[in-house]
Amino acid sequence: MKIQQQALNDSARLTAYVADPEVGYRLYRKRPGILLAPGGAYLMHATREKEGVALEFLAKGYNVFLLEYSLGFSSREVRETMPAQLDTNHRFPLPLLEMFQAIRIIKERADEWNTDASRLFLMGFSAGGHLCGAAGVFWNDPEYVRQLPFTPVGDELKAAGMVLCYPLMNACPKEALAINAPDNSESALIRDFLYGTRTPNQSQIDALDLTKHVTKDTVPTFLWHSTDDPVVLPKDSTRFILAMQEAGVECEYHLYDRGGHGIGLANRVYAHNDNEIMPDIAAWTTMADTWMERQPRK
Repeated sequence: MKIQQQALNDSARLTAYVADPEVGYRLYRKRPGILLAPGGAYLMHATREKEGVALEFLAKGYNVFLLEYSLGFSSREVRETMPAQLDTNHRFPLPLLEMFQAIRIIKERADEWNTDASRLFLMGFSAGGHLCGAAGVFWNDPEYVRQLPFTPVGDELKAAGMVLCYPLMNACPKEALAINAPDNSESALIRDFLYGTRTPNQSQIDALDLTKHVTKDTVPTFLWHSTDDPVVLPKDSTRFILAMQEAGVECEYHLYDRGGHGIGLANRVYAHNDNEIMPDIAAWTTMADTWMERQPRK
């Protein structure tokens, strides 16, 4: 395996985990790819949604590309010492533009990285799920496309599918939970990052509510969530899937009766305690792999 890094700008980078192209003696085969976006409320990158996930899917036969996109804080240290306000001018849609840039880079370097460019999937957790979801619904949106430093050709920004894990679909839901509570400082920072204001109007909220932007062109989706998630509303995931069904887009949905938020692989390696070791939820990686394998080949 080789690991290569490429800076996208001064605050974002792409790390490629590329497996040996030889899958057997003198047998070579291009691998599907996963563009991975960890969560962290757009304020940090969650550790257990990064390398561990990459290694899990490398073992399943994918090349994995970890996108450490721009955040409201440049580091955990800055967040801890300056918690009251964002320390950079990096705001949405910069992470989305970085994801589109990463998609292009992976497809351009597909031969070098032994990756099947037609089978590039997005995988995101929590805020990273929002980012992947945004790429899946806005890949051909003129407003975002015109902000790119390049001109996409055809459907080159469209992924083969996306795997969304307890994704943030709407940062300002009517039913406020934990992180979304109006008086929660972290919630205020998220709104500042996404909308450029802590008091967005309804039009601004709707613009980034992914459930309102599903069309027939939306990328096929595998999604899992837990009903007891105290941070991100599982109802919004259900609404997103219903919108997918209305639009006639292929999707698969798993809603667990427990699991909380931020559980990642749900196995013993990354569990904070025994309560986070959930074999039934950990099976999501196998189910997602099966779903991705089923997606049509071009």
